[in-house]
Amino acid sequence: MRRNDMKQFILAILVCVGMCIGVVGCGSEPVEETRSSERAASVSNSNLKEDSSVIAVGKTTVSYKEYKTYYYFMKNQYESILGTDIWKYNKAVKDKSVGQEAIESVLRQIIQVKVIGKEAAIEKVQLETDEKEEADYRAKTVFDSISAKDKQTQGIELKVLSKIFEENKLAQKMYNVQMGKLKIDYAANTLSAAKVELIYQAANAKNKETVKNTMSQILSEVTSSQNSFYTMAKNKTQADAIEYVIGNQDSRTNLAKAVVSLKKNQTSALIEEKDGFYIAHCIQTNSAALQQQYRNQLVSEKQTESFQKTYKTWSDRFDVKVSKALLAAN
Repeated sequence: MRRNDMKQFILAILVCVGMCIGVVGCGSEPVEETRSSERAASVSNSNLKEDSSVIAVGKTTVSYKEYKTYYYFMKNQYESILGTDIWKYNKAVKDKSVGQEAIESVLRQIIQVKVIGKEAAIEKVQLETDEKEEADYRAKTVFDSISAKDKQTQGIELKVLSKIFEENKLAQKMYNVQMGKLKIDYAANTLSAAKVELIYQAANAKNKETVKNTMSQILSEVTSSQNSFYTMAKNKTQADAIEYVIGNQDSRTNLAKAVVSLKKNQTSALIEEKDGFYIAHCIQTNSAALQQQYRNQLVSEKQTESFQKTYKTWSDRFDVKVSKALLAAN
């Protein structure tokens, strides 16, 4: 199996249901026990063994071995991309290391897959034979690509890996079932959008004037610099990305109005929004193709929002427990 293909399969495990899992409950709040209708089963809080229950979602439990398999792929993903040192690097936010954040993310994703699986059982949604076979084939392909040393030291078994792939496949199916019930109507020809590069800095009531002055200075630098807007944005923006498609349905109305009125290669004036200040540089103006892209983006956002709400109702039905020994060990 090619390395890139393996990474795609690993990503399927870690991101799970793609859009929905990536955004549901994967924030920075700590994993904690919740109260709901189905009480959580007991978990082991000391002397963890391979078959110890370390996570419980209602009566459904997760073994230490299953957790370690998820953990292995998450850690492998970080280290293969960023190196071993990044795993212990402490971030400024809440003084957590990248490794600790990753571990909490693994816990949440396991919990989410179990919640969705329990709801699938309630709704009588299950994998068809060909779907199960596909999941098992992918599990076997990944398993065969793992070194014998890692299999032994990490306790990775094909049976556990197949279970993970099957449950994630079922979670994806449940997502598709829910999206099939959702009615979203955006006519592309009623939309207008532009593709822009953004410089953004957050502001609140306390620092609004300071941020405004900073962004005004940045705008002056942008207009006078020989560097590209993209280069400036890389060094100045606080956003997660630089390039965005923004249109007339955006809740940031000042930004949307300014962006759709820009000509290609034109840079906006300073734009004030409720969440801060923006400077936009247009790289593609409104067109039929961009309208369709913007429509797809809006549909995706609505699907995500809808699934978040649906998942919340599911998760409220189950108590969740996480082993204190597991948290302490990491």
